[in-house]
Amino acid sequence: MSVQARERDTAVTAHSGESRLEEGAQAVGELFSRGSVAGFVGGVGFLLANMAFATTQGLPAVAPMIDISTIFHGTDTPTPSPENIVVGLVTHTGLSILFGIGFALLVAAVPRLRAVPLLVTAAIAYGLLLYVVNFQILGRTLFPWFTNPDGPNQGFEVFIHAVYGLMLVPFFLALRRRVRGRV
Repeated sequence: MSVQARERDTAVTAHSGESRLEEGAQAVGELFSRGSVAGFVGGVGFLLANMAFATTQGLPAVAPMIDISTIFHGTDTPTPSPENIVVGLVTHTGLSILFGIGFALLVAAVPRLRAVPLLVTAAIAYGLLLYVVNFQILGRTLFPWFTNPDGPNQGFEVFIHAVYGLMLVPFFLALRRRVRGRV
């Protein structure tokens, strides 16, 4: 093989490696973006439903945000204040985005979940898992307000966490089509 041929083959191999690296970085970026947006949208829907439910229980619409502020402050009971409304909103938004990214990583790690029935099932299970971890495990150990009888309504929280999972689904249907189109 001539020197020129070896140099050309080396250049092609290096370019191919760069392309794969770029494709991988782009795929990770897309995954994080998709998860972030899905988590944000699902979190907004989740919070709006919690706000509406609070008003049916004789509580102010901002009660869920005040409850969530206890996570940030690490307090046993919520303290109503304008500051804690904002703290709860920011805390909830950040966690919703992180949970959306977590679901995106799960869907990427388990390609079988991209089939619609499994995606829907996994999303509901993911939402329910978030409830168990956040309310039943962390709520009993670190954030007692979330299991306090005067705290959030547990039946509604189970329901709305499953709905949060369902709200993630549409953002991953496009991923399913895009991946299928490549294969």
